[in-house]
Amino acid sequence: MPVVVKNKSPVVAEISWAQVHAFRLARHHLAKRAPKKELTRVVGDIGGVQAQLMSAAEMQVGVRVNCTVGDVEAALWRHKTLAKTWLMRGTLHLIPAADLPLYTAAMSRRWTRLSSAWVKYTGLTEPELRELFNAIGHELDHRPRTRQELIDAVSKGRSEQVQTVLRSGWGVVLKPVAGAGMLCFGPNRGQSVTFVRPEKWLGSWRAVDPDEALVEIARRYLHAYGPATKDDFARWWGGHTPGVGKVAWAGLADELAAVSIEGRRADILAVDLKRLGRSPDASPVRLLPLFDPYLMGHSNRDHLFDAAYRARVSRTAGWISAVVLVEGRVVATWTHRVMKQTLRIEVEPFRKLPPRSRPEIRARAEELASTLGLAKVELVVA
Repeated sequence: MPVVVKNKSPVVAEISWAQVHAFRLARHHLAKRAPKKELTRVVGDIGGVQAQLMSAAEMQVGVRVNCTVGDVEAALWRHKTLAKTWLMRGTLHLIPAADLPLYTAAMSRRWTRLSSAWVKYTGLTEPELRELFNAIGHELDHRPRTRQELIDAVSKGRSEQVQTVLRSGWGVVLKPVAGAGMLCFGPNRGQSVTFVRPEKWLGSWRAVDPDEALVEIARRYLHAYGPATKDDFARWWGGHTPGVGKVAWAGLADELAAVSIEGRRADILAVDLKRLGRSPDASPVRLLPLFDPYLMGHSNRDHLFDAAYRARVSRTAGWISAVVLVEGRVVATWTHRVMKQTLRIEVEPFRKLPPRSRPEIRARAEELASTLGLAKVELVVA
């Protein structure tokens, strides 16, 4: 269906959810997998992949790029074209290494504040915490250090309370240091994760204005997740600073076009308006792994699945299920097991799937098996 333009209305186009899903599928590289050489670019196009489970992050890349798990690992640790660190919503992500200065500038003190409850929890004052963050950053260089090595180095000569804070959960001090651009992950050393100073590890860095960075990230967000609202962006971005969405939208004011999606108002970059009428290039059936970015971009997911199935997709403790998409909407969840050289995928549909969906699901499962380096697929549809 073509986009209908209304020249005299603040809303310049009326569009359907089918058009929105087609646009987002294409922008998320879910309409057609990209070649391996474009791996880093694809990760950047979607604003990173969520990596609190590294196996899920590798599969998020694999459903978009014709690559293997080894290719993702090589991009991280050998070629250093990807970086792993805490970013949006305080969650681990993989992003292009070249984009890390942009993201950390937007996450600087200008746009990511320490909550008073969090400061009180540590038992330190905010100036004491800031000094501790800087000390951690100064201890890091290009040599990967384990968390214990970092604690030992920074603890010397400091109070017992500081040492207690350093030994507490991962996010208490390491997330803010990462957000300031002073820490990212290095390669694992056995069972231990390591950390490095990004500018030393990556070999380059650039200064970015925090306000310009926030607007640029909002621009990239809309390229992948639009049409959307400033509240959608604020939810996707996270952080404790109010007004992030408002400021980002103000910075994009001259670039935005308002649309109505079956009565719901949202914004898109004007340069992307014509693309809303296009259809995906390939099969509308896709398997998305756990925590897939396609599901993480909006404050309300009602356009992705019926409310009756919300608990099966958005589970407790922020756990987002692996799902089956048909034409951009969630129609089932799935789980997987690896047994010898076989990938076993069990699909639990919300309703009975049309017969044509099964061969498409198998084809996507075979692509995923190839990413994981497995020879066979066993597909079970409940």
